[in-house]
Amino acid sequence: MEIKVRQTMNRWILWALFACSALLWPGCATPPPARHETPAASRPSARYSLQPGDFLQITFFGEPDYTQQVRVDWNGNIHLPFLAGKARPELRAAGLSTAQLAERINKYSQQNEILLNARAQVVVLEYANQTFVLLGQVNQPGRYAFPRGIEPRMDLEDAIALGGGYTRLARQSLVIVKRGDHVFRLDLRRLATRSGSGAFSIVPGDKITVTERLF
Repeated sequence: MEIKVRQTMNRWILWALFACSALLWPGCATPPPARHETPAASRPSARYSLQPGDFLQITFFGEPDYTQQVRVDWNGNIHLPFLAGKARPELRAAGLSTAQLAERINKYSQQNEILLNARAQVVVLEYANQTFVLLGQVNQPGRYAFPRGIEPRMDLEDAIALGGGYTRLARQSLVIVKRGDHVFRLDLRRLATRSGSGAFSIVPGDKITVTERLF
C-alpha cells in the first residue's frame, strides 16, 4: 500500500514539474503586448522635407567631437568635413525628413569606416523658407509667413483664414496643395464634417489654390 502511495505521489510530482517547465519554455510564454507606433505621416518630422538653405545641426550619440552645423546648399546637398573618409563627404539632403537624413549619415559613416556604430540626430536650427502661397478664390491671395520660433506647420483651414477666407465663388470641395512634385486634391467640406478625420497641415513652400465653383 505504501509503495502505491509513493508511486502516485511521484506521478503527481512529475506532472507538476512538466507543467512548470511548459510555462517557462520560451515558445509557451505569453507574448508581450504589441506596440502601437505613431504613423510616420502624422509625426512632425515627417511633415517637413528639407530644402536648400535650411541650417542644420548634426550630433552623434556618444561622439561630441563630431557635432557640426551645416547648411543645405542650393543643389540640395550637405558637406560633412568632419566625416571625411575615402569618399567625398557630400550627401543629398533636400527632399528628405530629418530622420531620413540621419539614417543616410549613419550608413555613410559605417560604409566609410568612420563611425562603425553611428547614431546621428538631425535638427533644423533655421528654416530657409517660412512662407506659403495662397491663390485662387480667397479674399486676399498672396504670400504668407509662418510664425517664427516654432516648427513651421499650420492647419490648411487656418491658412485660408489668413487670406481672408473664401470668396462666394470658392469651391471648398476642391482645394489643391502643391508641395514640390506632389499634388494633393482635398475636399475641405468633407474633412470638416467627417468625425475622426485628421486636419491637413501645410509646410513651408506649399502653394495652395482654392478652385472656383462650377455652375
